[in-house]
Amino acid sequence: METKYEVKHSEVLGRYLVAAKNLRAGEVILSDRPFVLGPSSDSSFVCFNCYRPLINKFFVCKKCAVAPICPGDGCPDELTKWHVQTECDYLREVKLNKGLNPIQMVPNVGSQLPFRAMLRRDKTVKEWEQFMMLETHLDKKRDSSMLDYYENTVKFIDLIGLIKNESDSELVRKICAAIDVNSFEVRGPPIPGIGCAEVLRGVYLQAALLAHDCTPNTQIAINDNNVLVCNATTDIKKGDVIYYNYTDPLKGTAIRQQHLSIGKYFQCTCKRCCDVTELGSFISSALCPACKTGYASKSGDVWECHSCKNKVDDSVLGYKVQCCSDKLASINKKDEKELEEYIRNVSLVLAPSHYLLLDAKQRLAGVLRDAIHREPKPTKKMMRRKLELCRELLAVLEILCTGMNRTKAITMYELHASIQQLGKKLFDAREINAQKYCDELIESEKHLKRSIEMLLIEPGNSPEGELCSRALEEYRILKDTRSKLLENINEEGKVYITEVDDESLNDVD
Repeated sequence: METKYEVKHSEVLGRYLVAAKNLRAGEVILSDRPFVLGPSSDSSFVCFNCYRPLINKFFVCKKCAVAPICPGDGCPDELTKWHVQTECDYLREVKLNKGLNPIQMVPNVGSQLPFRAMLRRDKTVKEWEQFMMLETHLDKKRDSSMLDYYENTVKFIDLIGLIKNESDSELVRKICAAIDVNSFEVRGPPIPGIGCAEVLRGVYLQAALLAHDCTPNTQIAINDNNVLVCNATTDIKKGDVIYYNYTDPLKGTAIRQQHLSIGKYFQCTCKRCCDVTELGSFISSALCPACKTGYASKSGDVWECHSCKNKVDDSVLGYKVQCCSDKLASINKKDEKELEEYIRNVSLVLAPSHYLLLDAKQRLAGVLRDAIHREPKPTKKMMRRKLELCRELLAVLEILCTGMNRTKAITMYELHASIQQLGKKLFDAREINAQKYCDELIESEKHLKRSIEMLLIEPGNSPEGELCSRALEEYRILKDTRSKLLENINEEGKVYITEVDDESLNDVD
């Protein structure tokens, strides 16, 4: 198989990946299985075999009589089993020699991952060496709760007999730090009928080398088999660094930097982070209190308007922004009226594309979507409002998320649905004619096609993959509806001339 990436090293990035050939948008760059995968440090109690949550009772593995597992019929056959034979044999030996019992395992569920990494030390030597080469940033200051977790894990690993001396204790701390810095979040298996699941952490040895940038050229997806797939989201030239965004693109620079500092122990200096306007999106900016129309961005302890150049101290404008943040945290985010009131009030303080407003607008669009699907006769006002929100969100995403992007694909899908639903309601009420309705369907089809092109790279069993399947069926129905509408227009002896740019409306491959 042709190599698509190479490992490089620099003082700034450490080890990182570059393209070994020209890569096209959507192309798979790497596929990676987890070196270790398991509960996070603050996880609730889960089965030691399949990682399903254990709510009120558990059974114990019959072979080792130590590992807590699913009650009743046991773990479902389709789920990956993590309590392997070597681990089972080891725990059985510890039980016989040291009296280890299942109750001692319950409070140490968060230490499963370091324990299982330790067991791989002598079993998979090559992978273990790669794991030991990962960044740990042990020299960086940790939160006290994280340090407590490290020490509790050392005690647990000692309890089960894997620590022989102080160097082993240091090794456990290093393992904890390597997992802390390099792991990816993975959806755990849900409880049937309830749906709740724990968020797991997985260490993927190749994906861990992806360098960070807030405007990346890749995205990752992890399927139900826990395989991580990294796709290019834009064309990448040979020799270019392969970047992944470890933060939320719809958060402001200060929040992203805080996330990276706490979780990855570095400060990002990418183009977006160094631009107070955040690539012209003004996602962290506020309305200028002087001219009322310009946007003021923060630099140091001062906010400066990009229009009138008025300067405001952070103690004044920063305080108002913080009040807006506190208010969002306190409202009912599933209530349409509360969200509308919040958006109306904070729009007097924040730029229209501020991340707090985007958060509220995303939630409101979701509330409206559910209401439109739930109500037998949703109002045109409701549909128009959702359509407006989708357009506002998409405008910001087009700036911040170049190329293929999961959130952008979902927003385009919702935008298509809004255009189609509103167009049909207006046409059925004879408020627009067939030609205008056909224009609406063409615009809807254009957004749906772009959405599908991005969703096609998603794992089929993921929520986004399932959305792609629905979108493909809706695309077929939409084309049939438009074809029948055109036939009716032609039968009436009229000539249809579209006002919509439909150059991109070739069939989805």
